Amino acid sequence: MSIRSATAALGLAAALLCPRPGGADPSRITLQDAFALARQHAPALVEARARVKAAQGPVASAAPLLRENPQLDFQVGPRRLPNGDFGLDLAVGLAQPFELGGKQGLRREAARAGLSMEEARLRDAERLVMGDVAAAYLRLLEAREHLKLVSAAAEATGRTVQATERRYAAGDVPAVDVNVAKVAHARARAEVQVAQGELSALRAELEGRLGYRAGSLSTYEDDLRGLARAAPRTSPEGVGTRADVVALEQEQARAKAAATLGRRQVLPDVALGVRYQKEADETVFLGTLSVPLPLFARGQEARLVGEADATRAEGELRAARIVVPAQVQAATDRYRASRDALGALEEILPLLDDNEALAQRSYDAGEMDLAAFLLIRRDTLEARAAWLDGLLRVALARVQLEVETGVLP
Repeated sequence: MSIRSATAALGLAAALLCPRPGGADPSRITLQDAFALARQHAPALVEARARVKAAQGPVASAAPLLRENPQLDFQVGPRRLPNGDFGLDLAVGLAQPFELGGKQGLRREAARAGLSMEEARLRDAERLVMGDVAAAYLRLLEAREHLKLVSAAAEATGRTVQATERRYAAGDVPAVDVNVAKVAHARARAEVQVAQGELSALRAELEGRLGYRAGSLSTYEDDLRGLARAAPRTSPEGVGTRADVVALEQEQARAKAAATLGRRQVLPDVALGVRYQKEADETVFLGTLSVPLPLFARGQEARLVGEADATRAEGELRAARIVVPAQVQAATDRYRASRDALGALEEILPLLDDNEALAQRSYDAGEMDLAAFLLIRRDTLEARAAWLDGLLRVALARVQLEVETGVLP
């Protein structure tokens, strides 16, 4: 095998075996590919996953049966006996602290609630990030279609300039018509420039939300009309299980456990142990009991902070249970209104084609002046742009409805 053939074979194998980000085709990234990239790279989700991992620490710390480790102490030293000789004193003790009042169980409860809270916050961050990504992706699709629309309009005005110049040369139209046609063509080309810049800016904004820079040859492609017409997905559990509501419930549970733990600090912990002592020729075995007196440190901070957090979480939870259904209802109303408005716009799409064709024939035949022709064309362009805006509005309203109901793609 030649060196060139071997190199080509190795390159093909690398292309087939190396994983692609999110499993996406690097030359064409769909909305589902964008979701996969966001889950992997979005900064908000990276941070939320790190918080979940950090919350596993208190759970692991509270998992053992006892919180404190046994304590071993060792004492040794010489002793001068009455007869002048030297002896040896030795003491060895082993003690195990024990918490009373179910404190270790409360720590486990607080740690598990804290972990569940961070997991719910991760799901809520994913809900919001997916909504932002979908909205940015849809705006990018609409900008691409808008660029196609204004580009076609610019080409049409260019043909109108040529036709008007021919008619002026034949003496059919005045010179002002040529100027009007050129002005319309310049405006159309300016709209193309603006649309190109907006498309580039929206692509950069989308990749910022993804936390991922696609290659220059990659394109974000999907069917805007299909995405707009897709039915909204619903959550089988209902809005009561939306991740931010669950996070507030777990935060309240964690705060209550922490407050209860603070109140239990007034109960002294004990340390039980055994001790061996040898003084010269005498040997003693002792049982030990150590009881700290809670005179000053009585869990005041943990109790007050826990109670304040529990009160705050309870108030936020009560408000969320009122706000969330209202948000869902508002998103539902907006989606239905946008869907109905799009239906009205789609009814006139066939008329736009007919109007443009009829106006073109009338102008070519000299039956319509340039001002009326350009007015009809501008009206047709604005109507098509309104239809694109309607598609985007419906698609964004559907995404917002799914975000408010807590449905993840």
